[in-house]
Amino acid sequence: MKNYTQDILVGEKHISLSTGKLAPQTNASVVAQYGNTIVLATVLMGKLDETKDYFPLSVEFVDKLYAGGIIKGSKWIKRDGGPSDTAVLFGRIIDRSLRPLFPNGFLNEVQIITTVLSNDKNHDVVIPAFMAASAAMAISDIPFRGPVSAVRVGHINDQFIINPNIEELQKSKFDLLVCTGPKGINMIEADGNIVENDLMLSAIKLAKDTGDKVNEQIEDFAKKVGKQKITFEPAGPSEELIKEVESKIKSDVKDFFDKGIDGAHMIGQETIVEKVKQLYQDKIKSEEVSLNHLIASVDEIIKNHVRQQTLSGTRYDKRSFDEIRNLNIEAGVLPVTHGSALFERGLTQALTVTTLAPLSEKLYLEDSTGEITKRYLHYYSAMPFSTGQVGRTGRPGRREIGHGALAEKALIPVIPAEADFPYTIVLTSEVLSQNGSSSMASTCGSTMSLMDAGVPIKDKVAGISIGLIADTDDKYVLLTDIAGIEDHFGDMDFKITGTRNGITAIQLDIKREGLTLKMVEETFVASTKARLQILDKMESVLASPRAQLSQFAPKIKLVQLPEDKIGEVIGSGGKTIKALMEKFGVQIDIDDFGTASISAQDQKAIDDCAYEIESMIKEVQIGEEYDGVVTRVENFGAFIEFLPGREALLHVSEMTGGFLSDPSTIIKIGDKLKVQIAGFNDNHQIKLSSPEFKAAHPASPDAASAEAGTRTQFNRFGGDRRPQFGKFDSRMGDRNRRPR
Repeated sequence: MKNYTQDILVGEKHISLSTGKLAPQTNASVVAQYGNTIVLATVLMGKLDETKDYFPLSVEFVDKLYAGGIIKGSKWIKRDGGPSDTAVLFGRIIDRSLRPLFPNGFLNEVQIITTVLSNDKNHDVVIPAFMAASAAMAISDIPFRGPVSAVRVGHINDQFIINPNIEELQKSKFDLLVCTGPKGINMIEADGNIVENDLMLSAIKLAKDTGDKVNEQIEDFAKKVGKQKITFEPAGPSEELIKEVESKIKSDVKDFFDKGIDGAHMIGQETIVEKVKQLYQDKIKSEEVSLNHLIASVDEIIKNHVRQQTLSGTRYDKRSFDEIRNLNIEAGVLPVTHGSALFERGLTQALTVTTLAPLSEKLYLEDSTGEITKRYLHYYSAMPFSTGQVGRTGRPGRREIGHGALAEKALIPVIPAEADFPYTIVLTSEVLSQNGSSSMASTCGSTMSLMDAGVPIKDKVAGISIGLIADTDDKYVLLTDIAGIEDHFGDMDFKITGTRNGITAIQLDIKREGLTLKMVEETFVASTKARLQILDKMESVLASPRAQLSQFAPKIKLVQLPEDKIGEVIGSGGKTIKALMEKFGVQIDIDDFGTASISAQDQKAIDDCAYEIESMIKEVQIGEEYDGVVTRVENFGAFIEFLPGREALLHVSEMTGGFLSDPSTIIKIGDKLKVQIAGFNDNHQIKLSSPEFKAAHPASPDAASAEAGTRTQFNRFGGDRRPQFGKFDSRMGDRNRRPR
């Protein structure tokens, strides 16, 4: 393939697409450059495997640390590790948008790999990765009904920004990513700071309009360098076999739908499959009929029946289209966790647990953009039993990572600021039963769990999924709170979370090629109505965060240290901070910005330790008075601890109205007296005075005589030779100066 480069205009920004230079053994490869961020996308097609009953597409997002000039921050391992959660989420974005555009019946294995080669840390890596993947599919010989575009929209100072850079995203009211194919919107990912419906809809429309123009440019790119698409024989059962099987199980399918028991569809469908196996056992043995084709036929027959009945006005479980299944919500269900809540919606059940820890337990993440920390995390866990099946357990899969990330984004806008609530917060949703939109159950349960833990969240967040079954763009129905069977046989899973006042997160997955703007607008209306109903139920159980944290949660207090005082609090080799932790029985962690986090179970110990640290760093002012304690007595004065951990000298001259040869005659270790900040010496050491103590110890005649006898010396000529401190003697040099 010849080298070819074309500029793609996205709004007012340019992304360069080039092909023909890298990865020549692939079906197609495209390099996308956005600023100085460069991503390579490769696509490769494998053979058909008819034993699989699904389209085996895999999408990998590979973020190389070298792209950002970074070496892995590990002492023992310097090679890049496996994909991070962020890389998995980026890969899912590309997968969810491209997957609906492969033709039905095409079951060859397809692998798409996007590799970040250069990251300028200013331009978003997802947009060029997506553009490269879409363009590579468009120019390849692999069947594909694209192209598809990805456009990000931000909102700053009441203005929309197309494809904002990293800095702009930090200031934006929301982060919206919309993917658009030839038939409309086919993927949405968004998080926002409680965004009004109308504003979000306007942004989606702008993204779609921009995406349509981008698709035209990708089509032009493909016309110039694209390969001829291969022809293929659609895999799966023939129309004749489907009709034949349907004639044998028509009454069974009707009974299956008429019973419509929530969560029983999998067992009901399996019963029908077993009947078909018995009817065709001889043909299966003789390989006259494929078992996989028979199973696929049953699935297709049930799917068509469910869709037809739903479009006719009857849902599988007989609910109305806008009806939410029965809700059951409980808070504080676990006795020793920091917070817990159970959220049930029909057969979907999520138990969410809140765990609080000091800020030192933040998560550190590293990618080609650099290192970031997270103090709030949400984990989603769903064991095989949650679907009534036996299966593997182990590391979370892509679905679990995606669901956890969605619930996490949904709640970020209401999580209190670190300064107001100095904790690391980890939410874990144990999904105990799945039958439709468990991620939204996790979101609702998480809000309740946070409030049960006493976390002062700013507002309550709920979420719901809206489904779709469509015959055409004009003939369709929206389904509030989709059940598992409606998710399986339907056209979309449109999840929206938010408070009473606006949206906090969106995630759209579809099986059809695209949605119209009218479908999206109506989904917003249905979702808002359902969300408010769920919030009403949540508030009836727990209206606001509990006044006190759990007795099992650590107590934490922050003290901000001035930059020049950090070393003083830590001490040489950590001596001071270790002594403080031992003295008060607390944990102290100081970050790079000088924020000291003090944590323990005992609030008094924390307060006492914080007071001592604050005393150590306090900038005292002349004239301030303190109650002090004598810690040491010397001939030249007494050292007074006037604040915890802070000592200064009360000079002998400040103790009496005259000369005092031995301070220990009037002051002892442990004595308490009121002192005043008198000033500072040349080294900025504090000088103390004590007017009350001095007034109580006036000079006596004996003291005056003692002063005269002690300090008056006669020279050999009978003269008075008192040292003249501070004056220069030409014979003695500087030796007569007062020593410092």
